[in-house]
Amino acid sequence: MRTYFPEKGLHKLIAVCAILFCSCFCKAADIHQKLGIKWQLIKTDKDSPGQVSRLTLYNLSDEAIPCNKWSLWFNFIRQINPENADKRFKIEHKNGDLYRLGFVDQSLSIAVRDSLVLDFMTNDRLPNFSDGPSGMYLTYLEEKEVKGYTIADFSIIRPVYANDELLKKLAKQYQLNLLAENSKPQTSIPSVLSRKAGRGSYQLSSQTLLYTDKAFEQEGRYFRDFIQQISGMVLPAAQQRKPARGISIIKDASLAEEEYRILVDANGIVLSASGNKGVFYAIQTIKSLLSGENRTVKRQALKIPFLRILDKPRFAYRGLMLDVARNFQTKASVMKVIDVMSRYKLNTLHLHLNDDEGWRLEIPALPELTQVGGIRNAGFATGNSLQPAYGSGAEGKQSFYSVADYIEILKYAAARHIEVIPELETPGHARAAVKSMEARYRKYMALGKRIEANEYLLNDLEDRSVYNSAQNWNDNVMNVAKPSTYRFISTVLEAMKNIYAAAGKPLKRVHLGGDEVPKGVWEKSPEIRRLSDSLGMTSVNEIWPYYIRKIAHLCKEKDLELLGWEEMGMLNKGNGMEVNPALADQGIQLDVWNNLVGDGQEDLAYKLANAGYKVVFTSANNFYFDLAWADVYEEPGHSWAGFTDIRKAYSFLPANYFLNISKNNSGTDLAPGYFDQKVRLTELGKANLIGIKGALWTEKVPDQERMEYMLFPRVIALAERAWGAEHSWEKGEDFNREDFSKDYAAFMKKLGTDELPKLELLNGGYGYRLPALGIKLEGASLFCNAEYPGADIFYTTDGKAPTAASAKYKGAIILDKEKTYQFKVMTSRGRAGDIITLKFN
Repeated sequence: MRTYFPEKGLHKLIAVCAILFCSCFCKAADIHQKLGIKWQLIKTDKDSPGQVSRLTLYNLSDEAIPCNKWSLWFNFIRQINPENADKRFKIEHKNGDLYRLGFVDQSLSIAVRDSLVLDFMTNDRLPNFSDGPSGMYLTYLEEKEVKGYTIADFSIIRPVYANDELLKKLAKQYQLNLLAENSKPQTSIPSVLSRKAGRGSYQLSSQTLLYTDKAFEQEGRYFRDFIQQISGMVLPAAQQRKPARGISIIKDASLAEEEYRILVDANGIVLSASGNKGVFYAIQTIKSLLSGENRTVKRQALKIPFLRILDKPRFAYRGLMLDVARNFQTKASVMKVIDVMSRYKLNTLHLHLNDDEGWRLEIPALPELTQVGGIRNAGFATGNSLQPAYGSGAEGKQSFYSVADYIEILKYAAARHIEVIPELETPGHARAAVKSMEARYRKYMALGKRIEANEYLLNDLEDRSVYNSAQNWNDNVMNVAKPSTYRFISTVLEAMKNIYAAAGKPLKRVHLGGDEVPKGVWEKSPEIRRLSDSLGMTSVNEIWPYYIRKIAHLCKEKDLELLGWEEMGMLNKGNGMEVNPALADQGIQLDVWNNLVGDGQEDLAYKLANAGYKVVFTSANNFYFDLAWADVYEEPGHSWAGFTDIRKAYSFLPANYFLNISKNNSGTDLAPGYFDQKVRLTELGKANLIGIKGALWTEKVPDQERMEYMLFPRVIALAERAWGAEHSWEKGEDFNREDFSKDYAAFMKKLGTDELPKLELLNGGYGYRLPALGIKLEGASLFCNAEYPGADIFYTTDGKAPTAASAKYKGAIILDKEKTYQFKVMTSRGRAGDIITLKFN
């Protein structure tokens, strides 16, 4: 039987059905508020090339959620294999680390208080939680103007270990935690060149007079302020050069610029140096000599042991690179880093100010750089912002240093004898600049101003080259055939010079990047072809040395020393990058990071130094602080260059790199004689190895808390290797592991018991990484230790979380299998690690 409706009645029926249908589903504009998402790793077969990720979408509302009205966007640093995804949905890689998840099955919906499980596979392993997706947001398909809506209810499900599995993990950590027994702490960090100890100690009180040579008045105030800060005592000024039982800061022209002497005896303290830097570093040593127990406000006296010290740095360049482009760090957080750098005698802060994901310094002549390149949001398709990256989310805020901010940073650093070197990353890793200048181009073209539009354009609009960068970008390289590219670089350099001049610190050195220009770039650019033809080039590979000579000449014209990553001293003749000795006369200083064990370039720093380049060894293997501390799920960070704990950082041998290495970055034993054919430093090379540097890339560093966790305490090991004199175990053909272990234990004893507690007092405290807890079950006893000294272990057996009032671990615990044990590492000021729970029944 058929029932027929007149046309008017049919319209009414459709309307009624639509109302009933809509009443069963969430309003499209509300879905982001009613959707919760969890991500977790699903274990796969150990032989599987990738790993399965699971997204669980929860409907938190009392209405069904249709899946045909929205798309889910997120950042994910690993490459997703779309072929292995659930066929009900589709994951598209957009650019960089941004993915869009859309639904193929248009009938899908998430029932009331129900969930939808979506699995996908990555091409490689995800070792820790920071590899997970981030920055989740929705876009609604019906909206004409793309806007992102943040998923506030997003979380990562961490694995729950079975008791036996957890015990194995803790037992392994217990073995790693073992240090030399009964080790004495080294006197100071960094260690000094020469020290002769006496018997007794000098007692500094509120009656102690302080004399300062006129040239060192600033350092004298700095020292007086420090004593007042930690003790409440105000040292009165002395008129005579060596007051009785007082403190003297005097000039000694015979000492080198950063060299100093300290004499502490019954007559007082004498600090001697030829310049302000030497005095400043002498004061840092005094700070380290003062034990943590001395650093209590309003003490009546401070004790400093009798000794004689003569000290100077091993390397002139002692640096840290901080990436503020990928994820921005505020002016205040940078200043906190500067304070620790100065405390441990690092003297160079390399600020990575731009990259594919952000431009972070105001350039008044080119406001688009921060108007477009300083913000990431979901509306990036308009070209007026960058796309979300590394968890920045749908509504990212504009983040950059104003001219005034940067001047303040420069002055703050200069007062602490730290040079701030700006990096303008070129020609690769330059997407923020490229897209900003594209926006400028469109603006002026719309006004009919073609000349102005092309003035700073950084890409060839007719370029059809296909490439994929290390961070999966396909449009992030400047076109070096365009005159406007060099006009852009020149304008930015002039702006930087003006900012430094305004701060009273003339810009002397600038870093112009130069790393990781991807294969395939420029190959289909008409402008590159015209340049190649005009110069008689036969390969696109010849473009690279052409570019380096151009920017070297530009820097010389501006009286600037050119710094860059290692590729500036290399070229490709068709078989990969190799050292280019032809550019060694250009005065380029190179940061050499590529020494990954097992990859074949372990001797690259030495090759470049031997070829005549000034080299700062920026060892990815030891000092890339974006690497995870260890291969455990709870440790954030990268794993592409292995894992780097503080022992690995301390064990770096700048001039004899291969001596103590027996495994590659995957932990596999190297073949016998693996390093036999590697290049060693020549005498010229030794003279050209001018320093070492650590680096923190911030793809996985979303905030200040994570930054401090990743930097500290590993930066202190960097400082020890950069300043401290060469050890006996660094020399020769055989590595003395026993002597190394003794020195390392002494360093760790001083660090854990003395220096880290000081960091908890400085600037309101630093979120340094707490030591990992190790537990070993032996027979019927539990044994515990911490990764480094200075923190106590508390435990409970009553089901309550451990606190400072709980039982403190002092020795073996006799196991009661009927009880549940909870452990926690805690510092004297209350900072605590995660709770470890063990059950045995």
